[in-house]
Amino acid sequence: MNRKADLPSLKDPRPLHHNNQAALALTVVSSGSAQAAVPTVFRGCSTTGASGGYDANNYYGPDATISLNINLSDTSADGHHVRVRFLSRNVHGTVKYWTWRSNLDGAGTTKNWSTTASDSYGLFDIGVQVARFEGNTLLNSCTDW
Repeated sequence: MNRKADLPSLKDPRPLHHNNQAALALTVVSSGSAQAAVPTVFRGCSTTGASGGYDANNYYGPDATISLNINLSDTSADGHHVRVRFLSRNVHGTVKYWTWRSNLDGAGTTKNWSTTASDSYGLFDIGVQVARFEGNTLLNSCTDW
């Protein structure tokens, strides 16, 4: 029996056997680096009088502990202060509203914070809310998921 004659050539119109295709796909998928960089996630928005957001590093999935670099700018000389907060959605679809961070320094100023976030119920989606306040009354806001 001529084993070489049984193998398809590159010019052979017969399709490759399904298992050969799966092996090829597995080789391609598994050939990537195990230390591949995790992309940075950006969230941000602007509303009347305020602009802010964050970049999240190490967000590889729901069980991640992510590093957040948060920024918040007061963009209007209106006597109101501005706030920003991190948002997350867990495995049950429940939104968690994290602690507000405030900029009380007035128009034209920006504040920055660095922190981490994780949730035992998972970070299945992450977002940001930016708002303008009068005292503890929210006047207007925006959200970015």
